[in-house]
Amino acid sequence: MVQLKLVINKNPLFDKCPECKEVATLHRSRARNIVESFIKRFTFFKIYRCTKCGWRGYRSTLAFTKASAKTLFFYILLAAVTAIVVRFVIAKFIK
Repeated sequence: MVQLKLVINKNPLFDKCPECKEVATLHRSRARNIVESFIKRFTFFKIYRCTKCGWRGYRSTLAFTKASAKTLFFYILLAAVTAIVVRFVIAKFIK
């Protein structure tokens, strides 16, 4: 059986900077306040800074693949069809 990963871990250190578009100039930055500490600790977003232009912001450590988007769409569609069928069956037995 083929195992499909819905999301993959990525390392934003090898991404382009959103400001200057340079490759591999990002490095991790420390949290400056409580809000940034909360976001850094409890979400998939981490704080990065560009060494070239000084941009500082959040980058996600997760990425969706094309196959994962198709799979997710299929599961949502399947859940919706199942909910409609269950609703009709319950409505038929209640009357």
